[in-house]
Amino acid sequence: MRFHSLTLAGVGPFRGPQSIDFDAVSASGLFLIEGPTGSGKTTIIDAIVFALYGSLSGAESDASRMRSHLCGPDEPTEVVLDFSVAGVRHTITRSPRYERAKSRGSGITTQAAAQTLVVHDGATPPMREAKEIASYLLARVGLTADQFRRLVVLPQGEFGALLRAKPRERYQTLAGLIDDGYLERVQDDLKQRADDAMKARAKVDAAVTLVLDVMRERAAEVIDVDEEFDPDVAIAVVTARCAAETSRVHDMSGPLEAARRAAQEAEQQWQAARAAAEARAALERAVQRLASDDRQLDDAALRARAAEIVEQRTRLEPLAAWEAAADDRTTERDRLSTAATLLAEQLARKRTDAAALPEQRKTLEAQAVQARAFEARLPALTAEEARLEALQALISEQATLTASVDAAAAELRAKAEALQKARDTLHAARTSRHDLSRIQLDQRAALLASHLAHGEPCPVCGSVEHPHPAVGDEAELVTDEDVAVADAQVSDAESAESRCATAQRGAEQQLANLEKRLVSVLARLEGITADDLASHLAATRQARTEAEQAVASLPKTIELLESLGATEAEMAKAIEALIGEETDARGAVTAFDARVAGETARHIEQVGAAASAADLLDALQARLAAIEGVQAAREAAAGQPIDADPAAAEAAAQTALAARQDAEAAYAAAERERVRLSEAQQALTGLHDDLAKARAESADLIEATETVIRLGALVTARSPANLRNLTLQSYAVQRRFQAVLEAASTHLERMSSGQYAFALDESASGHAQAGLGIDIVDAWTGQSRDPATLSGGETFYASLSLALGLADVVREEAGGVTL
Repeated sequence: MRFHSLTLAGVGPFRGPQSIDFDAVSASGLFLIEGPTGSGKTTIIDAIVFALYGSLSGAESDASRMRSHLCGPDEPTEVVLDFSVAGVRHTITRSPRYERAKSRGSGITTQAAAQTLVVHDGATPPMREAKEIASYLLARVGLTADQFRRLVVLPQGEFGALLRAKPRERYQTLAGLIDDGYLERVQDDLKQRADDAMKARAKVDAAVTLVLDVMRERAAEVIDVDEEFDPDVAIAVVTARCAAETSRVHDMSGPLEAARRAAQEAEQQWQAARAAAEARAALERAVQRLASDDRQLDDAALRARAAEIVEQRTRLEPLAAWEAAADDRTTERDRLSTAATLLAEQLARKRTDAAALPEQRKTLEAQAVQARAFEARLPALTAEEARLEALQALISEQATLTASVDAAAAELRAKAEALQKARDTLHAARTSRHDLSRIQLDQRAALLASHLAHGEPCPVCGSVEHPHPAVGDEAELVTDEDVAVADAQVSDAESAESRCATAQRGAEQQLANLEKRLVSVLARLEGITADDLASHLAATRQARTEAEQAVASLPKTIELLESLGATEAEMAKAIEALIGEETDARGAVTAFDARVAGETARHIEQVGAAASAADLLDALQARLAAIEGVQAAREAAAGQPIDADPAAAEAAAQTALAARQDAEAAYAAAERERVRLSEAQQALTGLHDDLAKARAESADLIEATETVIRLGALVTARSPANLRNLTLQSYAVQRRFQAVLEAASTHLERMSSGQYAFALDESASGHAQAGLGIDIVDAWTGQSRDPATLSGGETFYASLSLALGLADVVREEAGGVTL
């Protein structure tokens, strides 16, 4: 940055317009502003700072004092500064807020502050907004107003501010000047990676907690759980309970079978008692059907009587041949018997179907258990699928970022080559300009020497003796135009070098951002390949599809179980109805036979008068059937217990049936509990596998992220291992500040005649900005002193030395501003 001229009017002691040509006064490289107190020396510096920043050279100065008290209400206040940055000329015009005469009428009005910046590059439009101008100058000059005052101006009363500042205040001033931001980006990147790793750990820990919560809830359905839930203990308890319940079901099967056998035996005894009673009743009914004169006969007499009847029937049978009704009776009886047989076959089929229903129930219950197990695993499968799909997107992003990084690296190499060429061009231009200036000075010295006369005073030094006058050569004279052309070439080369440096920094930033994103993506992928991911994702999707299908079939299975119960009830009713219908059909056959026998007896009774042979034959046949019925009833009753009590046998059968039903109900309840525990055991086992996998992932992630988390804590001063409690950026600023003190000591030793030098006080407190303290080393006493113990004059040249040392370091830094 270089000042060319300053014009001010209505400022401080300068009522009228005043102009300073800095190009002229700075031709020798150094000039002095001299004058009595109040003559306006500080006002010139204030005007420069005001033009650039809208404030004054002193931090506590009031900008309103820019307005000259000598001005009348119709006289303006204005500052115009002409300067160049990187070879580009700029003109800034600024006016403070002040009171002036109204343009119309009488009285005073307030003139608002105004500013205008013109950039003479042929492209940038004029700027009139204060914020826009401030942002532009900050980017071009690289200094805030406070930094400009502390490093360039050193105003009265504030020249010791940087020397006596606290470490934190000194860090805020120096960080933007001697730190290019690279280590800050490294620090931020490591911190971001550590934060991302901590978030990833938290996510995996949440997955472990989720599986534990699901296991706790599933275990609580069958056992008591406390706050300190141990999944291994829970699985062991459920397994033990399941085994105990299985053993209990097995133990109950024996008593159940015994109860069933006892019920069956009681049912058989009841049937036997009923059969004995029915046999006795049938005998009584058969006896009652005998003819009156046959009832008192014993078995032998009845057999004899039967033989007589058979003999009579034999004689009458040929006479009854005409009885055609026998065929009709046979057809009718066959029809009734066939109906009874069909009902018996239908009853047998129903009973076969009913016997198959328990197996169907068992199959459906097994399907329901499997579906519930799939239902418990479905959330974990869905979450795993989502995680794998996210990793698949990261793999695609990795490929894109890799290509972008390669392209950005190639662009950076091209920008670096262009910057190096621009710097070579700038060096050559500066060397040429320096050579021209040296030749011009030598030629001017020779020209002056050619006009010296012995005994006449030298117009430069005043001496009348000229022992060594300069001698010129035959080279062509270097003119001011030649120097101006060289200056223009240097200015153009500086502009080109600045543009190339800006382009390189942009390319570096772009490459760093892409590499940061690529590293983040690679860290999140954790080394997984596309093939492995595709295989794992396909398997997970297949498992999730199977689980969803099983879960979707669960309501249908439950519905089938419920409808199966209704089917069992309906089947029982149907079997009961068929038993009744079969009994009625066989009763119809018996009734038909009874009717035929009655008709036969009636014909026998009519044989005496008008009965036919057939009628007589029928009568004989009926009498014979009655006798045979008594004989058959006696034979049936002969094998039955005489004292059988059907009522007592029925009561015993009902008691045994109730015992069987109780045993079956207890067995069914125990079986349901066994199934419930078995389902819980299977679900907990599956969840335990998920828990082991989640814990393994957590352990792997902890191992994988240990280094990045430790580095993030170290560079941000959050780790106890960082004994100095310095961030990475603060440490870098401290090291470079040490270089500032070394450069400043060179100036301080010269100004103090070798008495004083600067030393870095690394023990100075300041939290993350510690270690930026300053000690003054006194070579005369061999001791170190606090800067506060210096005298006023010593403080002045110590502060000046510090500012010069800082300027030396800033000028040497890449991208530094030459002031």
